Amino acid sequence: YGEIKRLIDLKEAARVIFRRRLEQLDGVAQAVVTGGLEREILIEVDPQKLDAYNISFSEIENSLKSSNINMPAGSIMKGLFRYSLRTLGEYDNISEIKSTVVKYNKNGNAILLMDIANVSENFKEREGLTRLNGSETVGILIYKESDANTVSISKKVKETIKVLQTEYPEFNLIVVSDQSGFIEDAITNVKQEIIYGGFLAVFVLFFFLGNLRNVFIIGITIPASLVLTILLMYLFKINFNIISLGGIAVGVGMLLDNAIIVIENVVRYREQGLSIRQAALKGSSEVTMPIVAATLTTIAVFLPLIFVKGIAGELFKDQSYAIAFSLGASIITAVTLIPMLAGREKYFTIKNKAKYEKNYLIIERPEIKSLFGKVIFWLSLPFVFIFRSTVFIIVKIVISISKYFSLFFEIFYRIANKLLDKLIDKYELLLEWSLNNKKSVLFLTLILLVLTGFATIDIKKEFIPPTDQEEFIVELNYPKGTSLKGNSELTSEIEKSIMNIKHVKNIVSNIGRVNEFDFLNKEQHSVNKTNLIVKLDSYKNYNEVQTNLKKVFANLGNISYSLKQVKTTYSELIQPTENDIVIKIKNKDIDSAFASAKNIIDKLNEGKINGISNLRIGVDKGSPEFRITIDNNKCNSYGVSIGDVARRIAYLVKGKEATFFSDFDKKVAINLRTKSSARYDIEEILNQYLILNNTQIPIKDLIKVDKSESYNEIWREEQSRTIYVFADTKDIGVDEAVDKIDKEISKMPTLRGQIINVGGANEEIHDSFSQLYAALFISIFLMYMILAMEFESFLFPFIIIFSVPLGLIGGILSLYLLGESISIISIMGLIILVGIADNDAVVKVEFILRKRNEGLNIHDAIVQAGKDRFRPIVMNSLTVLFALIPMIVGIGAGTQLRISLSLAIAGGLFSATFLTLIIIPVLYSYLEKWSKKEF
Repeated sequence: YGEIKRLIDLKEAARVIFRRRLEQLDGVAQAVVTGGLEREILIEVDPQKLDAYNISFSEIENSLKSSNINMPAGSIMKGLFRYSLRTLGEYDNISEIKSTVVKYNKNGNAILLMDIANVSENFKEREGLTRLNGSETVGILIYKESDANTVSISKKVKETIKVLQTEYPEFNLIVVSDQSGFIEDAITNVKQEIIYGGFLAVFVLFFFLGNLRNVFIIGITIPASLVLTILLMYLFKINFNIISLGGIAVGVGMLLDNAIIVIENVVRYREQGLSIRQAALKGSSEVTMPIVAATLTTIAVFLPLIFVKGIAGELFKDQSYAIAFSLGASIITAVTLIPMLAGREKYFTIKNKAKYEKNYLIIERPEIKSLFGKVIFWLSLPFVFIFRSTVFIIVKIVISISKYFSLFFEIFYRIANKLLDKLIDKYELLLEWSLNNKKSVLFLTLILLVLTGFATIDIKKEFIPPTDQEEFIVELNYPKGTSLKGNSELTSEIEKSIMNIKHVKNIVSNIGRVNEFDFLNKEQHSVNKTNLIVKLDSYKNYNEVQTNLKKVFANLGNISYSLKQVKTTYSELIQPTENDIVIKIKNKDIDSAFASAKNIIDKLNEGKINGISNLRIGVDKGSPEFRITIDNNKCNSYGVSIGDVARRIAYLVKGKEATFFSDFDKKVAINLRTKSSARYDIEEILNQYLILNNTQIPIKDLIKVDKSESYNEIWREEQSRTIYVFADTKDIGVDEAVDKIDKEISKMPTLRGQIINVGGANEEIHDSFSQLYAALFISIFLMYMILAMEFESFLFPFIIIFSVPLGLIGGILSLYLLGESISIISIMGLIILVGIADNDAVVKVEFILRKRNEGLNIHDAIVQAGKDRFRPIVMNSLTVLFALIPMIVGIGAGTQLRISLSLAIAGGLFSATFLTLIIIPVLYSYLEKWSKKEF
């Protein structure tokens, strides 16, 4: 009794206190209570006594309702006052319920409820329970509103739980699953990657510039651009989340691109003998239009993505805004801040250093006349001395460090500079060869494009790469007909085995149907199914635990299981379809549809398709049932309705909630049903009578009983009965899996009127990808229009746009060779690549045209522009590549997503940089001759 009372109290407290308080929080949509026991007043009627007294269930129900009433009765006037009237007649205790008069016999004696039924306080029958680490408990599932922030909601909930724990110390409130942890870790890691990437990008500049002053000028664009970006995101109400911060992390390296081009051009003119001010003016003005055009083409790629609908739109919108804002900020800083800083002579030097050091430590005594002023001066003197001494020491340390730092990097700068000069010489020879062997170069490029096409066809495709998390779900399916008790006992043994696995922290077991919303799931949670939520001590141990878990289940025998990731807000956004593969079989005849589903599973298992596992039917059939057919003609002959017979049988077996019993502020259901012996014996049910006008009618005379197998649920889709078959994929793309399943199903005979559809996550993939392709086409068109305006030509933009496929070569091949997949995340990286791959080509073509305008022939203009732009192009690419290294290395939560994104960008940028230096000059040479500018 103690355990029963504990579970009843837990459920009552969860529903009445904790759920209400949690649902009051802003952003919380709903709190659902799972597990526990629910109190009820149970009235078990003796069917034989009902027949003896000629009493029907309806009479008992009506008497209970009419004896349990509180209702207003209007109001009366007495003197100058109006008084409200209320009749009070609700039950105060169980004794009053027992004493309810059900009927009067022929002698006028009252037949009380206690004469025909047993009335007791009990708990409702249940179809599920919840356990934590093997101990039965009560859980609360908290769902946020669709537009609410997961992290902020989690903080509010945790704060509320702390308050509730203080107010109700008799209860132990534990947070066992929190989706915000994964999100917070991922956001923290992205922030770190932004910082590390920025440092690495600036670090690369030392080897090219060898001047702390110039490196500092370029490096300052990162914080300046980030401040502007954050301001713009705030003004446009763009959320700071994994997606938008990921866009900033990707854009960190690109923030330096424009600044590098400006400062490198300034340095080049300084080396030619111009003053620092003249070099700053001429160097910045010369490249302003090329970098603006190049940046606008990049921004143009992301503008159409803002208007994409559905999942792809949700994914790309915030990131597109973040990258567009950061690139816009980089233009502003590059054409304003960089020239201003570059044009300042000796900006970071201290004139008369010895005098500065001496005077900084000398504290002159001011002329103070008032006594109060003198007191304040002498009291503050020690603090002023300490402050100025500290600043002096810090300045000395910084100067010393910068001196040795400069000397240290001076060595590497000289080495890098010599290496770069050699590379430029080698590049000049390669460029000369390419211009003399244009057809060979284009043929080799065509071969690379063809290989990329084959790789695109062969590469694994999936909607989203799997991520390591601190939690995962084990779905258990026991044999049909397993009772809740049997399910609980079997699960208990599995719980013990899992808890013995190293790194497992907690297990939450949801056995059977644990809440009222389980019926909404197509994979029905019936009493023979269990979900285990396994919590680990760290996401790093995810793969190890899953490997050991498979060893545990290898000896389970007739128990099927599947492993799934816990749905986070992020994963729900990018993969709303819970199953990888969903096969829908539609047929008016549910039995035929179910038989086809079994045949499909048998056929697929026979085919042993690699990468497809855990085939299962979404509904269960096999539980025995009695189908009761009511004879309408016999009912008419007795003068009873079909509804009277159905209600009588329902009372006998299922029972009914007749009314409520008020216990202070609690409403306790009063349930009416027959004794259990009548409820579980079909023969005894057939021997019951239907009471009508004091006449007993045998139920067995009105019905026909057939024994058969039942479905635990029946789903309809487009008004057709539908059976779902689910499957999981591993090491195979969803598209590939769907194609293989379609081929196997096509070999099977088709039934007339039956429709079979194979889909799942790939439906979302196709929908998202089609929208992205349309947006990409618009982006390339916008790029072309911007370039056409920049170059005042309709031909030259084609050369620059050709850099896009050159980038895709490296992006796709890097994913293919390193075993990554084409997913919505890697597609995101390839789209970003489209935006940045053309930047080098824009500047290169701009300088070729400038050399042509200076009077050089095509060959010399191409070679000279190539040599002049080699250094900044390599610098730009290396800064972006080094900025991506923290994302490629992948440390922390959600790394699988960021690795796929950054690899696509890094590989594509590498190929675009190398091939742009060769292919773009060759194409320009062809195109200018073709346009008849030179014969």
